Amino acid sequence: MYNIFLLKKEKELIGKQVILRKPKKENWREWAELRQRSRNFLQPWEPKWPNDFLTKESFIRFINIIDISLKKKTSYNFFIFHNKTNNLMGGISLSNFKSEAYKSVTIGYWMGEEYAGKGYMKDSLKIICDYCFIDLGLNRIEAACLPKNLKSKKVLLNVGFKVEGYAKKYLNINGKLEDHLLLAKIKKYI
Repeated sequence: MYNIFLLKKEKELIGKQVILRKPKKENWREWAELRQRSRNFLQPWEPKWPNDFLTKESFIRFINIIDISLKKKTSYNFFIFHNKTNNLMGGISLSNFKSEAYKSVTIGYWMGEEYAGKGYMKDSLKIICDYCFIDLGLNRIEAACLPKNLKSKKVLLNVGFKVEGYAKKYLNINGKLEDHLLLAKIKKYI
């Protein structure tokens, strides 16, 4: 279970090692530097970055889209911070939010190279799953990963996701339509 703190009307989700917070304009420099340092590590698993991806203007557009989506309750975005150093380490997005009959969401995530493989994403996924099931009242969380991304598959399986299928040409990754494993975690009812 995680702790939620309301600070300036913003939720913080606090885990054992991490704090999840809504991205803000003030995070641009730290975000851009982390993404640049991790570029070669992240690029094989993500859509191709536009030429202006790391610019302040592009980041501000991203923040504006987050704010609009949050008001409409169509998606939720969090940055992952270390709970002791407050360093930005990665991000999690919840998109394709369906609150009616489906009660589901799609999760996406990334972690800076220097923080990968240290348990931070596992902690973050546990927190965000609790948030989805408890706070958002969802029944299902969906995720997709490249079959060759064994680390991503492993972290999802370790927090209770199950492989449900295989989607051909599912998502454009680094300039090419790629097949993906489809995974989901279902709320446990007691």
